[in-house]
Amino acid sequence: MSSHVARPLEDMAAALAKVKGITFGQALDVLSGKATHGQMIGALGKGLNTATFGMAPKTVGRFAGGKVGRGLARVIPGLSIGMAALDAGDIITNDTSLGNKAMDTAAMGIGGTIGGILGGGVLSVPAAAAGASTGKFVSDGLQYLFGDKKTPEQRKMEEALAMLQGGRY
Repeated sequence: MSSHVARPLEDMAAALAKVKGITFGQALDVLSGKATHGQMIGALGKGLNTATFGMAPKTVGRFAGGKVGRGLARVIPGLSIGMAALDAGDIITNDTSLGNKAMDTAAMGIGGTIGGILGGGVLSVPAAAAGASTGKFVSDGLQYLFGDKKTPEQRKMEEALAMLQGGRY
């Protein structure tokens, strides 16, 4: 296996080994942002600095380390995990085709894997959750753009109308 593929797989295996032995209290610490707070502030500052093309590093640093930035750093992990759970629930409960569900599931898996690898360390869990939600968002967008744009109710109405007309449209 090439080295550029082996390293992320080793990182993922190490992260999964850590997750196996996690306690309920440690899981709550991650969800509440307590375990990830310091790293999340750094990641928030780095992300905002990238978004501003490095034009305002002092302002970004003050924001990330300030009251609002610290509050965001506490909320982001639980919010990202909660959104991923809602997205998974949407796949299970929505009234769409099996192909749509399979595409959404695959997109969440790919997005979660990419997010987990890019997040690294303590941030791998919230990053994987955010990646999974992003994957489903992209999948839903592609299905909207390239799908038939009909709701399940509209399809049922068309089928009923076709049956009333003797199978003709």
